[in-house]
Amino acid sequence: MAIARTGAYVDDYLEYSSTLAPELQRLLSTMRELDERAQGIINQTREQTNDCLGIHSHSSKKVIHEDDETTFEKLKKEIEASQENALSLCTEKVLLARQAYDLFVCVEGKIPPDEPATLPPLPIKDEKRRSGHYTPQVKRLREREWERERDVDIELMPPPGSHKKSLPVSVDADQPIDPNEPTYCVCHQVSFGDMIACDNENCEGGEWFHYSCVGLTSETRFKGKWFCPTCRLQQ
Repeated sequence: MAIARTGAYVDDYLEYSSTLAPELQRLLSTMRELDERAQGIINQTREQTNDCLGIHSHSSKKVIHEDDETTFEKLKKEIEASQENALSLCTEKVLLARQAYDLFVCVEGKIPPDEPATLPPLPIKDEKRRSGHYTPQVKRLREREWERERDVDIELMPPPGSHKKSLPVSVDADQPIDPNEPTYCVCHQVSFGDMIACDNENCEGGEWFHYSCVGLTSETRFKGKWFCPTCRLQQ
Protein backbone atom coordinates (compact mmCIF):
# COMPACT_ATOMS: atom_id res chain seq x y z
CA MET A 1 0.00 0.00 0.00
CA ALA A 2 2.82 2.39 0.88
CA ILE A 3 4.57 1.60 -2.42
CA ALA A 4 1.40 2.43 -4.38
CA ARG A 5 1.07 5.77 -2.59
CA THR A 6 4.69 6.58 -3.27
CA GLY A 7 4.27 5.80 -6.96
CA ALA A 8 1.20 8.05 -7.20
CA TYR A 9 3.08 10.83 -5.43
CA VAL A 10 5.98 10.60 -7.91
CA ASP A 11 3.61 10.59 -10.89
CA ASP A 12 1.82 13.71 -9.66
CA TYR A 13 5.10 15.46 -8.97
CA LEU A 14 6.44 14.73 -12.46
CA GLU A 15 3.19 15.82 -14.11
CA TYR A 16 3.02 19.16 -12.31
CA SER A 17 6.75 19.77 -12.75
CA SER A 18 6.58 19.16 -16.51
CA THR A 19 3.87 21.82 -16.92
CA LEU A 20 5.44 24.27 -14.48
CA ALA A 21 8.84 24.63 -16.14
CA PRO A 22 7.68 25.77 -19.64
CA GLU A 23 5.13 28.21 -18.23
CA LEU A 24 7.66 29.76 -15.85
CA GLN A 25 10.18 30.03 -18.67
CA ARG A 26 7.62 31.85 -20.84
CA LEU A 27 6.75 34.31 -18.07
CA LEU A 28 10.38 35.01 -17.21
CA SER A 29 11.28 35.53 -20.87
CA THR A 30 8.41 38.00 -21.27
CA MET A 31 9.49 39.86 -18.13
CA ARG A 32 13.04 40.15 -19.46
CA GLU A 33 11.73 41.49 -22.78
CA LEU A 34 9.57 44.08 -21.01
CA ASP A 35 12.52 45.12 -18.86
CA GLU A 36 14.72 45.68 -21.93
CA ARG A 37 11.99 47.75 -23.63
CA ALA A 38 11.43 49.84 -20.50
CA GLN A 39 15.17 50.47 -20.13
CA GLY A 40 15.37 51.63 -23.77
CA ILE A 41 12.48 54.05 -23.24
CA ILE A 42 14.12 55.42 -20.09
CA ASN A 43 17.38 56.06 -21.97
CA GLN A 44 15.45 57.79 -24.75
CA THR A 45 13.58 59.93 -22.23
CA ARG A 46 16.88 60.99 -20.65
CA GLU A 47 18.16 62.23 -24.02
CA GLN A 48 14.89 64.06 -24.71
CA THR A 49 15.10 65.74 -21.32
CA ASN A 50 18.65 66.96 -22.03
CA ASP A 51 17.49 68.39 -25.40
CA CYS A 52 14.57 70.11 -23.74
CA LEU A 53 16.79 71.68 -21.09
CA GLY A 54 19.20 72.83 -23.78
CA ILE A 55 16.44 74.63 -25.68
CA HIS A 56 15.19 76.28 -22.51
CA SER A 57 18.69 77.46 -21.57
CA HIS A 58 19.31 78.88 -25.08
CA SER A 59 15.98 80.70 -25.15
CA SER A 60 16.53 82.34 -21.74
CA LYS A 61 19.53 84.30 -23.04
CA LYS A 62 17.82 85.65 -26.14
CA VAL A 63 14.35 86.37 -27.40
CA ILE A 64 12.27 83.20 -27.50
CA HIS A 65 11.68 82.18 -31.11
CA GLU A 66 8.48 80.54 -32.22
CA ASP A 67 10.35 77.47 -33.54
CA ASP A 68 12.08 76.94 -30.20
CA GLU A 69 8.78 77.14 -28.39
CA THR A 70 7.22 74.62 -30.76
CA THR A 71 10.17 72.22 -30.38
CA PHE A 72 10.09 72.59 -26.61
CA GLU A 73 6.39 71.72 -26.40
CA LYS A 74 6.87 68.77 -28.74
CA LEU A 75 9.72 67.33 -26.66
CA LYS A 76 7.74 67.88 -23.50
CA LYS A 77 4.82 65.83 -24.82
CA GLU A 78 7.17 63.09 -26.05
CA ILE A 79 8.81 62.89 -22.62
CA GLU A 80 5.43 62.56 -20.92
CA ALA A 81 4.35 59.84 -23.36
CA SER A 82 7.64 57.95 -22.87
CA GLN A 83 7.26 58.08 -19.10
CA GLU A 84 3.73 56.70 -19.30
CA ASN A 85 4.88 53.95 -21.66
CA ALA A 86 7.78 52.97 -19.38
CA LEU A 87 5.46 52.95 -16.36
CA SER A 88 3.01 50.73 -18.22
CA LEU A 89 5.76 48.25 -19.10
CA CYS A 90 6.97 48.14 -15.50
CA THR A 91 3.42 47.57 -14.26
CA GLU A 92 2.97 44.71 -16.72
CA LYS A 93 6.25 43.20 -15.58
CA VAL A 94 5.08 43.28 -11.95
CA LEU A 95 1.83 41.55 -12.91
CA LEU A 96 3.75 38.81 -14.71
CA ALA A 97 5.97 38.31 -11.65
CA ARG A 98 2.86 37.94 -9.51
CA GLN A 99 1.42 35.47 -12.01
CA ALA A 100 4.60 33.38 -11.90
CA TYR A 101 4.48 33.31 -8.10
CA ASP A 102 0.80 32.29 -8.05
CA LEU A 103 1.52 29.55 -10.58
CA PHE A 104 4.27 28.10 -8.43
CA VAL A 105 2.12 28.22 -5.29
CA CYS A 106 -0.78 26.61 -7.12
CA VAL A 107 1.32 23.73 -8.42
CA GLU A 108 2.95 23.23 -5.04
CA GLY A 109 -0.48 23.03 -3.40
CA LYS A 110 -1.58 20.29 -5.77
CA ILE A 111 1.31 18.03 -4.75
CA PRO A 112 0.10 16.00 -1.75
CA PRO A 113 2.38 16.17 1.28
CA ASP A 114 4.26 13.11 2.39
CA GLU A 115 2.52 11.04 5.01
CA PRO A 116 4.72 10.16 8.00
CA ALA A 117 2.46 7.21 8.80
CA THR A 118 3.46 5.48 5.56
CA LEU A 119 7.13 5.40 6.52
CA PRO A 120 8.45 2.04 7.76
CA PRO A 121 8.68 1.79 11.55
CA LEU A 122 12.06 2.12 13.16
CA PRO A 123 13.61 -1.16 14.32
CA ILE A 124 12.99 -1.83 18.00
CA LYS A 125 16.15 -2.52 19.93
CA ASP A 126 16.11 -5.46 22.29
CA GLU A 127 16.01 -4.98 26.03
CA LYS A 128 19.68 -5.80 26.48
CA ARG A 129 20.84 -2.99 24.17
CA ARG A 130 18.40 -0.51 25.70
CA SER A 131 19.71 -1.26 29.17
CA GLY A 132 23.27 -0.44 28.07
CA HIS A 133 24.77 -3.97 28.35
CA TYR A 134 27.31 -5.25 25.86
CA THR A 135 28.17 -8.67 24.53
CA PRO A 136 31.28 -10.38 25.98
CA GLN A 137 33.21 -9.72 22.76
CA VAL A 138 32.42 -6.00 22.85
CA LYS A 139 33.28 -5.79 26.53
CA ARG A 140 36.69 -7.37 25.92
CA LEU A 141 37.45 -4.94 23.10
CA ARG A 142 36.47 -1.96 25.28
CA GLU A 143 38.65 -3.23 28.12
CA ARG A 144 41.66 -3.62 25.82
CA GLU A 145 41.23 -0.10 24.45
CA TRP A 146 40.99 1.29 27.97
CA GLU A 147 44.14 -0.55 29.02
CA ARG A 148 46.09 0.81 26.04
CA GLU A 149 44.96 4.36 26.77
CA ARG A 150 45.81 4.18 30.45
CA ASP A 151 49.06 2.21 29.82
CA VAL A 152 48.72 0.40 33.10
CA ASP A 153 51.65 -1.82 33.99
CA ILE A 154 50.90 -2.38 37.66
CA GLU A 155 48.48 -4.91 39.07
CA LEU A 156 46.31 -2.94 41.43
CA MET A 157 43.68 -5.63 41.75
CA PRO A 158 45.56 -8.91 41.14
CA PRO A 159 43.55 -12.09 40.54
CA PRO A 160 43.89 -15.01 42.97
CA GLY A 161 47.34 -16.60 42.78
CA SER A 162 48.93 -13.84 40.71
CA HIS A 163 50.49 -12.09 43.73
CA LYS A 164 51.99 -13.41 46.90
CA LYS A 165 49.91 -10.96 48.89
CA SER A 166 46.16 -11.45 48.93
CA LEU A 167 43.92 -8.45 48.34
CA PRO A 168 42.40 -7.22 51.61
CA VAL A 169 38.63 -7.38 51.86
CA SER A 170 37.07 -3.92 51.80
CA VAL A 171 34.70 -2.98 54.59
CA ASP A 172 31.61 -0.88 53.87
CA ALA A 173 31.28 2.31 55.87
CA ASP A 174 27.82 1.27 57.10
CA GLN A 175 29.03 -2.05 58.56
CA PRO A 176 30.37 -2.20 62.13
CA ILE A 177 34.15 -2.53 62.32
CA ASP A 178 35.37 -5.84 63.66
CA PRO A 179 38.08 -5.22 66.27
CA ASN A 180 39.85 -8.33 64.98
CA GLU A 181 39.85 -7.01 61.40
CA PRO A 182 43.44 -6.73 60.10
CA THR A 183 44.74 -3.22 59.50
CA TYR A 184 46.87 -1.94 56.66
CA CYS A 185 48.50 1.21 55.32
CA VAL A 186 50.38 3.93 57.18
CA CYS A 187 47.10 4.95 58.81
CA HIS A 188 46.67 1.49 60.39
CA GLN A 189 43.06 1.28 59.27
CA VAL A 190 41.02 -1.56 57.81
CA SER A 191 40.69 -2.09 54.09
CA PHE A 192 38.37 0.29 52.20
CA GLY A 193 38.25 1.99 48.82
CA ASP A 194 41.04 1.70 46.25
CA MET A 195 44.32 0.29 47.55
CA ILE A 196 47.76 -0.49 46.12
CA ALA A 197 50.20 -3.18 47.23
CA CYS A 198 53.86 -2.60 48.02
CA ASP A 199 56.13 -4.65 45.73
CA ASN A 200 58.52 -5.43 48.60
CA GLU A 201 57.75 -9.02 49.63
CA ASN A 202 59.01 -8.29 53.15
CA CYS A 203 57.12 -5.01 53.50
CA GLU A 204 56.79 -3.88 57.09
CA GLY A 205 54.95 -0.66 56.37
CA GLY A 206 51.49 -2.11 55.91
CA GLU A 207 51.56 -4.24 52.72
CA TRP A 208 48.45 -2.58 51.27
CA PHE A 209 47.93 1.19 51.18
CA HIS A 210 44.96 3.45 50.58
CA TYR A 211 45.26 5.75 47.58
CA SER A 212 44.52 8.84 49.64
CA CYS A 213 47.17 8.01 52.22
CA VAL A 214 49.99 7.72 49.68
CA GLY A 215 48.88 10.54 47.37
CA LEU A 216 47.49 8.43 44.52
CA THR A 217 44.24 8.63 42.56
CA SER A 218 42.65 6.43 39.91
CA GLU A 219 43.99 8.87 37.30
CA THR A 220 47.54 9.15 38.69
CA ARG A 221 48.13 5.65 39.96
CA PHE A 222 51.75 4.54 39.85
CA LYS A 223 53.24 3.01 36.70
CA GLY A 224 55.65 0.15 37.23
CA LYS A 225 56.84 -1.17 40.57
CA TRP A 226 55.72 0.74 43.62
CA PHE A 227 57.17 0.76 47.14
CA CYS A 228 55.61 2.20 50.25
CA PRO A 229 57.24 5.11 52.12
CA THR A 230 58.74 2.77 54.76
CA CYS A 231 60.37 0.50 52.18
CA ARG A 232 61.68 3.45 50.20
CA LEU A 233 63.47 4.72 53.31
CA GLN A 234 65.08 1.31 53.83
CA GLN A 235 66.40 1.10 50.26
